[in-house]
Amino acid sequence: MDTNIVLLIVALVVAIIVLLLLWRNQTRGGSSQVNVGFADLFTIGITLSATDAKQAKEAVRAADAERGNASTTADLPGLTESTTTLARVLWVDDLPDNNVYETVALEKLGKLVTKAASTSAALHYLERMDFTIMITDLGRSGDPNAGIDLIRRMRADGNHMPIVVYTGDAARVLESVTDAGADAVVDQPGPLIRVVQRLVSRDRRSAAVS
Repeated sequence: MDTNIVLLIVALVVAIIVLLLLWRNQTRGGSSQVNVGFADLFTIGITLSATDAKQAKEAVRAADAERGNASTTADLPGLTESTTTLARVLWVDDLPDNNVYETVALEKLGKLVTKAASTSAALHYLERMDFTIMITDLGRSGDPNAGIDLIRRMRADGNHMPIVVYTGDAARVLESVTDAGADAVVDQPGPLIRVVQRLVSRDRRSAAVS
């Protein structure tokens, strides 16, 4: 099922529950107000259908083929589990069309992806929206350090959301990227999906504990 449809269904269910709670309270002579933010929807677990899992895996295979890689779909977490967690992903890349298949895979796994083609656009989104995780490239618009500079700025501002760098040569830039504050750096579609799923799950567990 399409992620946007899932979000609509979840929103309707939440609205119905809220209305029932308010109605029950009113019939008992009480007065109450319930506030549910859109960001709260991204804490809800959803069922991952066999079709979703299949289409996510097909999208990763297509991304591998586009990059000339062998398949990296083996043991993708989330493709064999019955449930997954909705999450909002910010993806920063000045060439977003290069990541179409990876985006499809993430959306099929319940990750709503927002694209930003520049650092300024990314910062605009970050100031006004809540995200669970960010994916970024390294070089943008002739600046080879754009991604690292964005990561450093976010960490300096106290933003501790998980950050994944998706670039063409992960091994070469691993040390500099992690020193800047990134949680992971990958260069293939399968590992990208795996690490996003893992970091989203880790972030949810940490939030639940705190």
